[in-house]
Order: sequence, then structure tokens, then C-alpha cells
Amino acid sequence: MNKSFKNIFPVILTLFLSFSLSAQDVFDSSSSQNLKDFGSGSAVDTKQIKPAVDNAPSADIIHFWDNLKDKTFDNLCRAAKIRLNRDGRFASDVIGVEGGFNRELEQYPNKRIALIDEVRLKLDATFGKDILNIPDIGPLNVGISGGLEGASIVVRPLDSDKYCKELDTLIDLREVKTIVPINAKRIAAMKVGEIWKVPLITRFSFSGGVGANPVPYITISIGGGITKERKPSVTLYRMDENTLRLRIRLERLIVKSVNAGVSSTFELEAGDIGLFQAENILTKEINRQIAREINKYIAFKLAYSHIRSSGEKILIEFLINPNVPEQLDALVDFLKGDLGLIKRFIELGFKFNHFSEDDDAITGLENIEAAVNATENAVGVNANFAGTDIHHGHSDNFNIVIPVIHSHQNSKNTAYNRYQTLNGDQVMHVYQAGKTSNGSTLNIPFIGTLSKYNSEKQVYAINKENLNNEISDPYLLFQHNVGFLRKDENTARDIINNVNGVLKYISMHGNGVDESSVLPVSEIFTESAQEENAFDENGFHNNAKTYKAAVVSFKLMISEQGIKEIILAPFKEILNAYLNVMKETERALVEKVAHLFSVDDKGVVDFDKEKAAQILNSDEMESGYNPLYILRDMAKTATAIIKDILSIGSQSDPKAQSQKLSEVAAGRGKSGLGFEDFLKVVVQLVSKENISAQVYVATDKRVKGEKDINQNYVITGSTQAENAMNEMMQMRDRFSDPSKLSD
Repeated sequence: MNKSFKNIFPVILTLFLSFSLSAQDVFDSSSSQNLKDFGSGSAVDTKQIKPAVDNAPSADIIHFWDNLKDKTFDNLCRAAKIRLNRDGRFASDVIGVEGGFNRELEQYPNKRIALIDEVRLKLDATFGKDILNIPDIGPLNVGISGGLEGASIVVRPLDSDKYCKELDTLIDLREVKTIVPINAKRIAAMKVGEIWKVPLITRFSFSGGVGANPVPYITISIGGGITKERKPSVTLYRMDENTLRLRIRLERLIVKSVNAGVSSTFELEAGDIGLFQAENILTKEINRQIAREINKYIAFKLAYSHIRSSGEKILIEFLINPNVPEQLDALVDFLKGDLGLIKRFIELGFKFNHFSEDDDAITGLENIEAAVNATENAVGVNANFAGTDIHHGHSDNFNIVIPVIHSHQNSKNTAYNRYQTLNGDQVMHVYQAGKTSNGSTLNIPFIGTLSKYNSEKQVYAINKENLNNEISDPYLLFQHNVGFLRKDENTARDIINNVNGVLKYISMHGNGVDESSVLPVSEIFTESAQEENAFDENGFHNNAKTYKAAVVSFKLMISEQGIKEIILAPFKEILNAYLNVMKETERALVEKVAHLFSVDDKGVVDFDKEKAAQILNSDEMESGYNPLYILRDMAKTATAIIKDILSIGSQSDPKAQSQKLSEVAAGRGKSGLGFEDFLKVVVQLVSKENISAQVYVATDKRVKGEKDINQNYVITGSTQAENAMNEMMQMRDRFSDPSKLSD
């Protein structure tokens, strides 16, 4: 474990132990109560947070889980894959297209295994020319490319939750499955949970760049480009015995980017490896593949990029009963054909009207209706859902790769989405801000990554606009997805403690914490026995268990009324809420001098320095430590928080308030407090009836004596907030590109 964590572990341990003692009284008077008892015992009725009935992972969790497991070593059976390059060809009566083939096993967060068959298609043309040679630097490279690429992807959930039990299924190529040829018999035979996908991209791009080699094997580069894409896709999902869900997504996208980087250019020649001496085409290709794989892991890279994107999407969804011949025949007529299927969706994508974020609600509806009518005529069934997402945003990305040892990707993003549905009477305006931190340790060639820790934090500030062009006040959704592979129990419990660090402050108005709102951390991740000499000199647990994998998703929604409570909160209440949070690190100090803090009518916080010095007797403090400096910083931060909240309410209209709210909540205000740190303060100002929260926990512990967990926990203080949360997440997930395991 890294040194920084060891240094802060004593603080975490103190907080954890204090929580454990209170949690024992809150959740159980004995040490034997398990999660089942927690979900059914009478004591749970007195708690704010409760296990939910529905424990199915949402689409965004599946997507996050896909990214977490990507390119990692799970076990030898999971690492087994079957691949053919683009020259490989199956019989035309089986697939009908040429391209690379990949078959693999993947696992859902609830551990169920899925078999994925993917056949790739790629037709492209690339042109490049050196148009300018810069002395002592080199040529300026300009490239123009265009083409079509896509795939046939079939996802089939299997009965087992063990990779090795499904190896026979993996290697049985008699059961390779693609979405074509389309016919009623094959569609009707889809099993519940099975997904067929055809994602396609037509792309035209222009790029330019310049690079230099100041020293051997090191390249410094600067570049940029613009890409225009058309992304039609179709998915077919067997929801149950009587329902097939057909989703058609069409997107126009423009991406502009600038980038700079430093990288090593050292490469191993295939012949230098010496593993294969025979001179034939197969072994030469194997040599090249091995060298390519090794070079990915031995190259040092340091890169920054700024990316701006804009586009519009339309999603049309149909629910079809495969047991009704007329509906199934209409679906087959729409989908039938091999490459004709690709052509059909490209044509549909090019025919859709242009949508604008400046459209009023009625104009937006008219544009959706025109697109839906054309598609309904082609499908032969009425649409169950149709909507648009007009979006733009930008991100700043920083990546570093230290060969084999560690790689890290950080990014900050800002985005706007305008969602509108055909059957809805409102437009949803969403201002988003977030940050992502993904780290992987021990990246070993041919094996994969052994340890990972991924974190994605997003805040969404939302307005609704009705058909009369009336726009609602903002409400706020916060989401933090975090997951790991092969981390110790301290890391695991720290994730839950961070969630509890927000939940315990709900509606406290500066008066302590509410333990009835926290998760049972000691039951989710049991602490190892604290034996004698179990801790080192920094308080780090030497005998900590290592968990295989876990994912946690924390969502918290504050309703319109709750945001009003925050904006209109008295300055003194905001100050008290902040001082309440500061007790986590400066309890002794705050309890002695909190009454000396004051705030004026402009929101400026100060404290009585003379009285504080008398109470604290700072002259007798150890050398180099003056608590008055800490109090000064606290007053400065409290003032900045008040100014941030004031800046939200001072905006000219509700949409501007939402944009400012998203920025402040993401730590881009005067105080610099963002995400959980910001929420700890503001949730205290919100009444319980104006806030709701959900926490999903899924584990794959692989620790003897500990059961795995697949559980949703909920705090339902506001039905309005809960409904708004679900509506927002469903809208976002519908328009998001499907993950490997979802539609």
C-alpha cells in the first residue's frame, strides 16, 4: 500500500472505530446479525437507510464494471479468448461478412458469466503527406481519412458464475452466433437476457501534427484534428419471454482536439525476441504480435489533450412481442439482409432532420415526430419511446504510463445535454461537471493488469422546460462510481466510509451527525482481528485481507425545494454546517472556539482572535504550530462557501443557476470544495423530505468465510427527488453508447 495511505490511516482508523461502536448499537445488539437480518429485522424500520427490493445493477454500473475489468487478469479461464485477424473468413452461410473475429467470456457485476461473439467489419482509406519540413524538428504531418467500420456483437448470458465451467462453451465454434442472417426463427430463439448489437461508424477526419526527437528514443509531439462521425446502431434485447426491445440510435458528432505528449519510441524488433526461428508466415506474424504486446508495456508516456465535442442523437425504441407473428414478421422485414442492414441504417441516419439546443419544446417535438413517423413506417410497429439528446462539452485529459509499474488517467469534463421525448411534455436541460481517476498497477505483458482502482464522480444540475417555455428551478444529482481489483480491506472500507461521510450529515443543520443514515460498513467489509503487533508504526494493518473485486455506486438527489433551501439558507447556518464538518479533523479546536466565529450581512466570516488566543493559549503550543492560522483558514473557507452559494442564487435565470451549481458542486468555485466535500456541508441545509439517496454495492471477495454482496440501499426522504433521480439516470443510460454487456 502506498505511503500516503499509511500516513492517513490512523485518522481513518479512528473514524472507523468510532463508527463501528455506534453501528453495533444502531444495527444490532449482537455480533451475529447478518445482512439478511439487517434487511428483515424490526430494528431496520427505525433507520433512514434500508436495503432495496431490486438489486439488479443499472446500465451505468455495468458500463463502469466493463471498464474496470478491461485488460485485467482475472484468472486463466477468463483470459482465454479466440481471435482471428481481418483475413480470417467464416463460411458465408454462417456469417456473410469478412472481418476480425473475437470470442470471450465476461462477467456482470452480479458475477453471472456472458459469452460474447464479435465479428468486426472495417473498410477505410487513409491518405497522409508531409507538407512542411521544419529545421531541427522534422516534418509537419497532415492526414485525411474516411471510411466505415462496425461489428456484429451477440451477448449471451450463461448459467454459470465461474469462468472455467464455461470453457467448453468458449471453444465450441459450432455455436458462433451473429445477428445475420435475420429470420423469424433465429429471433424467436433468442434467450432471455440475450443481446444482438450492430454498432456502426462512418467517419471523416483531418489531423495535423509535428514531432521531434531531442534525445534518442524520446519523442515530443504536438498535434490536433477534427473528426466528423455518423454513428447509427441497432440493438435487440430479449427482456422476457414476451418482449423484445429494439433500440435504434443515430448520432451526428463533431470532435475537435489538441494534444501534446512525451513518449519513448524504443521498440523491440520481432527478430530480437528469438522465440520462433522457423521462417514461415505464421511464426513471423507471431513474432510481430509478441513484440507489439511487449512494446505496449515498456513505453513511457506522458500526454495531455483537450477535446471539444458537439452533436445530436436520436433514440427510437420499440417493444415487440415475438409470439405475435405479425409483429415478428414486421421486425424481420425491417432487419433482413446482410450488408443491406448496414446500408439501411446509414441511410436512415443521413435522413434525420437537424436538431438544435435552441429549439423550443414544440419545435423539438415536431422534429422528433417527423423522424419517428419515417422509422415506424419502416419497422411496421408503433414506437414505445423516442427522444433526442443535443449535447456539447469539453474535457481535459492527462495520462502517464510508467512501464510495467503503473499507469494513470485523469480527466475533468464539462457538458450540456438537452433531452426531449416524444410522449413527454417537458424538455430536460442538464449541466454536467465531473472528474475521472483511473489507476492500474503491475501491468504485465500477456497477463494484463493485476491491480486497479477506478473512480468517476459526476454532478448533474437539471432544469425542466414545459410546452409553454416555462423553466423550472434547478435540482441536483450527484453520482460517484468507484471500484477496485485486488485491494486490501482498508481500501474497501474506506470507500464505504466516504459514502457514510455524506449520508450522516443529511438534514443535521450543523448539529452533529445521524448514524441512522449510514451503511453497515463492518457487515459489508468485515475487519480482520486486531491482534497484538498487527499495526506498523504508521497505524497500517499488517494483516489486512485482500479482496478480489468490488464496485460501489453512490447517488444522491436534491429536489428543487432542497436547492432553494440551500440558496436561501442563512449565512450563520451555512457557517455552522461547515464547522460541523470540520470536527472530523479539528474537533478539539472547533469545540473550544466555534462560538467565536461570526458572519456579517455580506457573508464574510471572521472570529475573535484575542479571545481565541486566550482560550487556546497558543504561546504554549509546540514550536511551528499556531492554531490561529488554522482558524484563519477555516474563516476564509467558510466565507468562500457562502460566496459560492450566493453566486448560484444570483444568476439571471434558472438555466444559468444550474450551470453555476454544477461548477460549484464540482469544486470549481471560490472554496475549491467539490463533490463529497461540498455535499457534506449543503446536505445539512436540506430537509429530509427534499433529498433521496441510493447506494449499490457488489463484491467478488474471494475471502474465506465472507459472503459476497449484491445489494441496493436506499434513503427515500423525497418521492419527488427519487423519481427525478430515476428519470435522469434512465434518460442518460438510454442515450449512452451501449457497454459490452448491455444494450
